[in-house]
Amino acid sequence: MDSFNLLHEPWLPIRRRSGRTDYVAPWQLTEPDDPPVALAAPRADFNGALAQFWIGLLQTAFAPTSSEHWEELFEAPPGPDRLREAFAPYASAFELTADGPRFMQDINSLPDAPEVEIASLLIEMPGGNTLKNNADHFVKRGGVTGLCPSCAASALFTLQINAPSGGVGHRTGLRGGGPLTTLLLADPNSPGGLDTTLWHDLWLNVLPSGERLTGNVGKADQADIFPWLGETRTSEKGSGWETTPEDTHPHQMYWSMPRRIRLQTTDLESGACGVCGRASEELITTYRTKNYGVNYFGAWQHPLSPYYVDTNGQILPLHAQPGGISYRHWLTLGYLEDSGPGGTLRAQNVKTCLRENRLLTGEQLRLWSFGYDMANMKARCWYEAVMPLYLLPANRQQAFIADVDCMVAAGNKVAQTLRMCIRDAWFDAGSEVRGDMSFIPEMFYERTESDFYRLLQSLAGEDPAGVELRLRWLKVIQKAALAIFDAQAASDSFSYGNPKRVAVAHARLNRYLNGKSLREELNLGDAREVA
Repeated sequence: MDSFNLLHEPWLPIRRRSGRTDYVAPWQLTEPDDPPVALAAPRADFNGALAQFWIGLLQTAFAPTSSEHWEELFEAPPGPDRLREAFAPYASAFELTADGPRFMQDINSLPDAPEVEIASLLIEMPGGNTLKNNADHFVKRGGVTGLCPSCAASALFTLQINAPSGGVGHRTGLRGGGPLTTLLLADPNSPGGLDTTLWHDLWLNVLPSGERLTGNVGKADQADIFPWLGETRTSEKGSGWETTPEDTHPHQMYWSMPRRIRLQTTDLESGACGVCGRASEELITTYRTKNYGVNYFGAWQHPLSPYYVDTNGQILPLHAQPGGISYRHWLTLGYLEDSGPGGTLRAQNVKTCLRENRLLTGEQLRLWSFGYDMANMKARCWYEAVMPLYLLPANRQQAFIADVDCMVAAGNKVAQTLRMCIRDAWFDAGSEVRGDMSFIPEMFYERTESDFYRLLQSLAGEDPAGVELRLRWLKVIQKAALAIFDAQAASDSFSYGNPKRVAVAHARLNRYLNGKSLREELNLGDAREVA
C-alpha cells in the first residue's frame, strides 16, 4: 500500500456550511469558502475521537502562547496555509501505512503476533472468548470485513484512547477503559451571534501553552509525545515499565498508545468499506496485536476528561454509567469543583475556558459529553449528550449555581422517591425484588429535561427571579412524577396490580411531592406560586 499520511491526505469526514459532506486534510480546517462546521463520521464514537484528534494536533503543533493570543485566533482563525506550515514538522508521526513508524502502531511489525480481523478494532465487537464460545448473540461477527484507510485510522485512534481491558496484558487507556470526555462547543444561538465553524468548536478546547498539565515538559523529543516513534515501553510482568507522568511529555496524553497493534497493509482487497460504505481499492482486513503494551500508571489528569476524588484522596477519571448523561450531571461536568474526598474535578478545558476567556463572558456555549459505558471488556452502551453552558459574570455565577443545585437535588430526590413508590405499588412489603428498576428515574429525567433547560435559560437571563423559577420547577417535577406513577403503577394493563397497594403508594408519593422536605430542598420556604 502506498504511503497514507494523515496530515496530507483528505481523510477527516466533515459537513460544510452548505450541508455538503466531504473529506478534508487537518490543515483544511479553516477553509474560508464553505468552511467545515461539524464532523460527519459514520459512527458516533468516531466523531468523538476525531474531535480529540484535531484538538490534540492543535495543542501539540499550534498552541496559543497566552489567553490573549487564544482570543485573537478565536476571532480571526488562521488560514489553511498557516496550519499546514505548523503541522509540517510532525508529518513523520502521522504515517498510517509506511514501512517505518506508523501512527498509533507498534514500531515493530510484530511478525510473531497473531493476525486479527479488522472488525476487532471496533470497541463493541465481540472478543476472542465470546467468539470461541459462540456467544455473540447481539453484536454478530462478520459484519465488517474491511476498512478504508480513513475508517481504519479512525477506528485505531478510537480504540487507543478508549481502550477497555482486553485480556491478560492488553492494557487499558490512559484514562481507563471508555473514559468520559467533555468538550466545549460554540453555540450559533449565542447572544453574540458568532458565525461559528468547526474551528471555533475545536479551538474552545485548546489550552494556552502555559497551562499546567500532568507530564514532564523536559521530555522534549517527538517520541516522548508520539510513543510509536520509539521502541514501545512494554509492560511484561516482573520486567516491564509502568509509564508515569514523569516518563513522558504532557502532550502524550492526547496520543496515548496502550495497545500494541500493526495494521497489515500488503495484498489489500478492493470493495466497499464495512463502516462508511465508500468504495476503496485498498481495504485493510487484518492487523497483528500483542499484549503488554504501554501501561499508563499514576496521577494522570487528561485535559479533556472530568475526574473524581475517592475516599483515599486518589484522583480517578469519570466514566459513563448506566442511565446515560442528563441534566443531573450538568453542574458536576460544567461548574462544580471539589478536590476533597468524594468530590469531582471538571475537565481542564472546561475550567480554563470559564476562567480565562474574557472574550466569551456573557455568551452561551454547549457542553458535549460522551463515552462508553464499559463492563470490563464489554461495551454496554455509548452515551452522549449536548447541554447548554452559560458564561456568567463572577458576581452572578454563585447565585446561579446555588439555584441550579437546588433544582437538580430536588429532581434527584423525586426520581428516587418515584422509583421506591412504584416498587411499593408493584410488590408486597418485605418481598424480595430482583431486577433493575433504574428505568424509572431515567423516564423521569427524560420527561423533565426540556423544562429544566428552559428554566435554566431564564435563570441565566439578565434579571432572573430565582424563587419564581424554582416554584415552576416544583410544579414540573410534581406533574411528571404523578404522570409516570399513573402510567406505570396504576395502569389497568399491569395484570397483577393490587388496588389497595397502588393507592397507598400513590398517597405516599403525593404527600412527598406536596410536603415540606421537597420545598426545603428547593429552598422555597413559605413562597407560593402567584396565580
